[in-house]
Amino acid sequence: MTEEEFLKFLRQKFRPHSREVICGVGDDCAVLDFPDHWLLLTLDTFVEGRHFSWDYFTPYEVGRRLAAANLSDLAAMGGKPTFALLSLSTPRLEEERITVFLEGIKSKLALYGAELIGGDTCRHEKWVISLTLLGHTPKGGAVFRHGANPGDLIFVSRPLGASAAALYLWQKGLEPPASLKKAHLDPDPEVTLGAILAENQLASAMIDVSDGLLLDLERLCEASGVGAELELERIPVAEEVKALPLEDPYSLALKGGEDFALLFTVPAEKAKILEQLCRRKLYQIGRIIPSPGLFLLEDRTRKPIAPEGFDHFKV
Repeated sequence: MTEEEFLKFLRQKFRPHSREVICGVGDDCAVLDFPDHWLLLTLDTFVEGRHFSWDYFTPYEVGRRLAAANLSDLAAMGGKPTFALLSLSTPRLEEERITVFLEGIKSKLALYGAELIGGDTCRHEKWVISLTLLGHTPKGGAVFRHGANPGDLIFVSRPLGASAAALYLWQKGLEPPASLKKAHLDPDPEVTLGAILAENQLASAMIDVSDGLLLDLERLCEASGVGAELELERIPVAEEVKALPLEDPYSLALKGGEDFALLFTVPAEKAKILEQLCRRKLYQIGRIIPSPGLFLLEDRTRKPIAPEGFDHFKV
């Protein structure tokens, strides 16, 4: 069973029955209806040897990276982060190492107005850490994966591939440039942009690019019951990635993952005011089509492309 198959199984077998549940399994956050707002909840787990290695992460960077992954999920729903809970399993309670790790989490959360307020701990042969992050939107103010419509334009918030390139170089025994290391070890979640897109009702659907552009776009399309057509020459590849001696730098941008950019769709009539309201460069990479599937336009040739990316149970 792949990760996607497991998520489908959960959606079919464990549908929430409470009227307060606006959104359960199947989006970047669960959403609960409260009297004066919507509560958003998300959780990410990092496992030593699977999600990070002490060969190139410091404890501080692990904390920053874990917080960033959660913050990015909140950003993908247009939410404002508030409070977090931590589960920490570790072989030994080393005060200095754990203090530095916690400072990493706290410092990253603080940048976006959130606080770590509690959690749990346990002994384990490796580090296994989970962070639960809470946030909120106004009632009706979240952006989901399922709102894309045929004709909507597809945007990504920044160039892609830098994080995957850093990991590629480390695995080759090479030291990445500082900018690529930063992209992998301490990414910047798009919390402000997500809120602007939600508050101004610009995005019809949204997801963060954590497992790869193609795989995450497929998730958005499946939730919306549509397909997508991408233009290869419009895919923004990070300049540092283009400078590497790679046979196909687009592969890292399309499939690499862990960019924590926002991938979103915008009705064509709203696209003209998008950058004006967001006050920054955004990248249109394609459009939504009625029929399912992903297609890539390259040199005037249209071909289907598989939604490849990171899957915990395929690796």
